[in-house]
Amino acid sequence: MRSFEIPGTGVMTSEICIGTDYYGKTIPEADAERLLDMFVDAGGITIDTAHVYADYLPGEKHSSEKTIGKWLRSRGVRDKVTVATKGGFPDLDDRTVSRLSRREIREDLTGSLRCLGVEYVDLYWLHRDDETKPIGELIDILEDVRREGLVRCWGLSNYSPERMAEAREVLVKAQKPMPPAQIKWGLALTAKGAEYDSTLQEMSDGYYDFLRRTGTALFAYGAQAKGFFSKLGFDENGDPVMAPGKCRDRYFCRENIELYLSLKAEGERLGLNPAALALRKMLESPFPVALICGNRTEEQMRQTLKAVDF
Repeated sequence: MRSFEIPGTGVMTSEICIGTDYYGKTIPEADAERLLDMFVDAGGITIDTAHVYADYLPGEKHSSEKTIGKWLRSRGVRDKVTVATKGGFPDLDDRTVSRLSRREIREDLTGSLRCLGVEYVDLYWLHRDDETKPIGELIDILEDVRREGLVRCWGLSNYSPERMAEAREVLVKAQKPMPPAQIKWGLALTAKGAEYDSTLQEMSDGYYDFLRRTGTALFAYGAQAKGFFSKLGFDENGDPVMAPGKCRDRYFCRENIELYLSLKAEGERLGLNPAALALRKMLESPFPVALICGNRTEEQMRQTLKAVDF
């Protein structure tokens, strides 16, 4: 698996990052450890988590970070991987309530370090934005924890292209590198009318152009579209079918079915299934890109790795 430097930071990332939401909950610790082992054995180095991951499910808080921390200690690989986590998520009961004060960001970061059992994280993301806060104020907080050695570099998750442009203007003046962006992006489009979290940022023509013009690194979540390209099927009449669930609710639409058929025809010539080919196409983008893939099973991990090895 190929790796590249997040521009100007000295921090390396693999082009596939392992997504770890639900670790320690619906993905038990033993299964999570096997997936992490497979990922690292294949050359992957970037582990993507968040202080809030799996907290929306019953049980122990911060189970994703704690599961990763146990794995890091048991395998002795802390210096061989890039640990990325996120803080500053809004109030879980009301996502319009921002948690981006200096105190809250520091509390989340120190909590992450404790759960992970590490002295620093390689990449620290602000998980959501609050557009009422000046971007320079947020940059100052992040730069302070970087200078203290608590993080090696930082990024902005779910920030609009306009806010990213504001950040770039501040950082160019300070002669500092542009931080990476993390947004929702996959070849499959979110279906019109589907349930949508307004705090998320999805790829748009304007965002794509910003990334291309500035060379900003993108970490894309949702790249596998809840497994759409693997879950789509056809009945005896040739009509598309998909089992009920989030994947169907968000992605089962004419445009994505046509995309699947196109990928299937091209993939048959190349020896790749539609899911792997979709990832491969994203990795050919005209800006640095890493894809966050939240595989739940070893077979799903094997299919993801095919896209990398092609």
